[in-house]
Amino acid sequence: ASRRVTQRMSAVPTRALPVPHRRHGKAQHICHSSSSSSCPKILGIGSVGVDFLAQLDARELPRPDAKVRATRAEITTGGNVANGLTAAARLGNRQCALVSAVGDDANGAVVLESLAKDAVDASLTLVRGTRTPFTYIMIAASGENDGDMTRTCVHTPGDGGLMATDVTPERLDAAFSNVNKPAVAYFDGRLAEAALVYAREARRLGGVRILVEAERLRENLPELLSEADLVVTSKSYPNDAYPKAKTLGDAVTRMFMDLPRAEIMVTTLGARGAIGLVRIEDDGEVGRGKFLDDVVRQLEAQAGEDALSDEDVRDGLPREPVESGVIDIRHSSSSSSSFKANVIFAPAKTLAKGELVDPTGAGDAFIGALAHAYADEESFNLPSAMRLASYVAAMKCKAIGARAGLPRAADVPTRLMVRTPRRAAMFSALMAAFSVPFGGIFSPSRPAQAVESQDEDIKALMEIFNRAMRAPTYEEADAAWSEAITLAPNNSSAWSNRGTLRLQYSEWASAVDDLQRAVDLDGDTPDPLALNNLGNAKGALNRWDEAMADFLEASRVEDMRAIAQANYALAAFQTGRVDLAIATAKKLLRKDPEYLDMRALLSAMYWSEGIVDLAESEWTYLCKSGRGFGAKRSAEDVRGDDPTSDLRYASTLLSQQFAQQFAELTGGVKEAGLDTPCRLYKTTDTVANRWPPRATAALDAFLRVRNYGEALDYDGSVKRFDFNF
Repeated sequence: ASRRVTQRMSAVPTRALPVPHRRHGKAQHICHSSSSSSCPKILGIGSVGVDFLAQLDARELPRPDAKVRATRAEITTGGNVANGLTAAARLGNRQCALVSAVGDDANGAVVLESLAKDAVDASLTLVRGTRTPFTYIMIAASGENDGDMTRTCVHTPGDGGLMATDVTPERLDAAFSNVNKPAVAYFDGRLAEAALVYAREARRLGGVRILVEAERLRENLPELLSEADLVVTSKSYPNDAYPKAKTLGDAVTRMFMDLPRAEIMVTTLGARGAIGLVRIEDDGEVGRGKFLDDVVRQLEAQAGEDALSDEDVRDGLPREPVESGVIDIRHSSSSSSSFKANVIFAPAKTLAKGELVDPTGAGDAFIGALAHAYADEESFNLPSAMRLASYVAAMKCKAIGARAGLPRAADVPTRLMVRTPRRAAMFSALMAAFSVPFGGIFSPSRPAQAVESQDEDIKALMEIFNRAMRAPTYEEADAAWSEAITLAPNNSSAWSNRGTLRLQYSEWASAVDDLQRAVDLDGDTPDPLALNNLGNAKGALNRWDEAMADFLEASRVEDMRAIAQANYALAAFQTGRVDLAIATAKKLLRKDPEYLDMRALLSAMYWSEGIVDLAESEWTYLCKSGRGFGAKRSAEDVRGDDPTSDLRYASTLLSQQFAQQFAELTGGVKEAGLDTPCRLYKTTDTVANRWPPRATAALDAFLRVRNYGEALDYDGSVKRFDFNF
């Protein structure tokens, strides 16, 4: 809450969002079986085999030399690309063909028979050798719909797998002849040596869009990915491929940068949903580059707030995807490397308790539905396709095995089978705002005011604003804002932005001067963001009474009310007005019971007053909240008794500035150990750069169960606060 800083929006003109493969006009239907002759062909190249599944009645796999009981066993057909093609075929595409190899054994016969039942053409699949690939799959089901089921696979390859030497000119001609030319060549990343021959032929011929799955690290997969137009990754692959990346967002960013040919990249996130990036080839300015983790965090939060219609609830649809609009994505380790993209977050379909039976093949179902939509170039729309794919993947999970639960076109709600126009979120405007280390919020502010001169001056001011927002260093950004002030000395936005920048870098006095100037220029209608930041700067100079007045004034505007009132509560506690602070926090929590910062603050304040039972009660409520997220490591780990300890602690806190505010996307909140909000506040890392020191110390005292606490003060030193109870 306190020390939240938000920079105003840059003067970036709004423009239409280009999307590859999008045609404007009326909604179009995906092809159905009744019109199969007009359905574009999907050629799949990859794995096929038999799955032996056992559903266990225990939460854990058997230990060495131990036994567990299976509640159910099934023998089904599998293989990533074969599963995906089956998903596409059941959605209505009757021109799916598989290139693979099976053994001349009973399992091979079962595989070919199952493909024929779903009208997947296996005439291009070799039959040879003595053993068809097969996989033992053990499923440990929790019985709870928490997405925490485990699935362990033991794969036995066949002895006659498809090789590059098998890909003769005749076989290539059979796959890519003009009469039978596919719209999409879909590769699951297996049999990569042979797959590369098919991919390069598709690229040579042109007119064939290439979809490549990246599930796990495989030999020759990077070369295959370099040919892709659309890449779909598992949630683990980007970090496995880029082990030095600190977060999933960083890894995805780096991977997309390294695949310049790819127009689209989708990463599945399991029970959370999926993220999609659409590359935008556009030279226009879109403001300062964003970190993908931050973008996805905001999109996911917005998607969670959007209510489903009664019709959507009745049909069991996932929530609608949310888009960022055109933004600049950059890697955390480089301020110069970036790309423009539209980022999409598509929530997963929620399954009712007991509906989640087996996640085997859910990713294949998702990719198969995506391939089905991607094959129809005229109507392809990524957000709509991802929503359909989320639905298909969830429905698959309601039955054991990779294919039994795959829905047919007649079973899918009609609205998902229609390409609807993209629902562009207001997020593009929000992300034009600048977030800074003190937990910046993404809130729109008024655009830069026009200068009282000619169009040339307005254009020059806009160029300076955009240059300032993109500046890689404090010095360059400060110089650019100063240039804007020289050009337009009565432009309050320029003053506010420079003041906010200086606040970010602890230049408290000059920040107060700039922000006060911005407020004065606005006259009777000061910008609430400038007022809020002005209060933060004054608080850092120990001018708390003035700060509280600024927070109170900022809270009169609805969009800033909760944040400004939270800052008011923190300022009141900092100055010893505990009753006022508690009353303000309780008022905020009545309006939003899951305002986590205020719940944690209330626990800390009650503890500081010796009201232990209420402190513990608020903490219990916090831990049961449903909005947990946070950082994985504590900055307190670097603290010690040596003279440089305080500096080291402050530096570590700054380096964690975004990780403290947003859930790290490294495989999901639960896998990161962040499944409850009380884990977010298990140390003071989350608040140390945002709350005033007394409140931070009170939380420190509560967490350590003692009557004093320590906190980083505004001068960079760690200060002790005693609470007498």
